[in-house]
Amino acid sequence: MTITPESVLWYRFHHKSDMDSFKTLQDSITAGLVSTTRSATRISSADIAFQRTLNPEVGTALDEQNARLLYLAQRLLENAAASSDAVGPKLPDTDAIDGNWKGVVDVIDSLLEKADTSLDEYTGVVKRLGPSGDQVPLCCVPQSVVTNK
Repeated sequence: MTITPESVLWYRFHHKSDMDSFKTLQDSITAGLVSTTRSATRISSADIAFQRTLNPEVGTALDEQNARLLYLAQRLLENAAASSDAVGPKLPDTDAIDGNWKGVVDVIDSLLEKADTSLDEYTGVVKRLGPSGDQVPLCCVPQSVVTNK
């Protein structure tokens, strides 16, 4: 069997590495976020207020979406805070976001720190500490400790 450039390309196309799969996923998520951000920034707050007064149905729909987004943000913060030392802020209304911004930032910061530590442990930059405080190679840590069960 001879190896041709076509066979190498065929193999690479059909046997993507995990990094290629991640890159594809990352690119699609980034494209979606950019599209959403561009759409959201096209509408100014003055336009929204004008549309509310012009059409009451738009105002009702906006209020429903605001309530839904606030509920989702509250749930995300609660879930994120449950897996960290941070205390999730309560967000009864949209004004509470500004008032509790430090609590929101604390939860996100705690999540990012935990992700950073996990990535360092996974890549081997830092070793996990055992129950006695000694560094233990990750291969020797019981699965129940790794999964925090």
